[in-house]
Amino acid sequence: MSDNDDFFYPDRFQFNKIIYSGQRMSSKNQLLIPIDSNECPFDIGDIVTQKVGSKERFFEVLDWQLQSSLEVGTNAPYIAALSVQALDTKKQIQQLQSQTINFHGSVSATNLQAGNSNTLSQTITLQQLEDAIEKSGDPEAKKLWRKLLENPTIAGIITTTAGVILGS
Repeated sequence: MSDNDDFFYPDRFQFNKIIYSGQRMSSKNQLLIPIDSNECPFDIGDIVTQKVGSKERFFEVLDWQLQSSLEVGTNAPYIAALSVQALDTKKQIQQLQSQTINFHGSVSATNLQAGNSNTLSQTITLQQLEDAIEKSGDPEAKKLWRKLLENPTIAGIITTTAGVILGS
């Protein structure tokens, strides 16, 4: 173990019966460990133990690379930057809640989905929308449709869209 500043390298790691000072960067799943040689003692698949008081955490090395330490906070010329995966954490298992949906009577519909986390997407043209409103026989829907088409903003959007389509 090199002479390392506890401010920069506050964590203790054990590997092959050697205690190293280092820094655990949990947000990046990375361990930074100053070393004296340009031959990295760690390899992919190795298990590194972090000592935290009387407790231990275990990390599997997924990848590693050597970096220059610039001798900041350490006399060691190199830093082993280890990409790791914690082995002592439980993977979060997403459990879907089971839901029972009962239909009493006959169900007749198009685009019907029942269950958890379903999405439904339907695309129609303006012409199809207009035809559906006309066929509905609903005077209020027809009135709102005409009012929408007479709106200057909507008219501008339709005109611009038509111009782009016709210009293609």
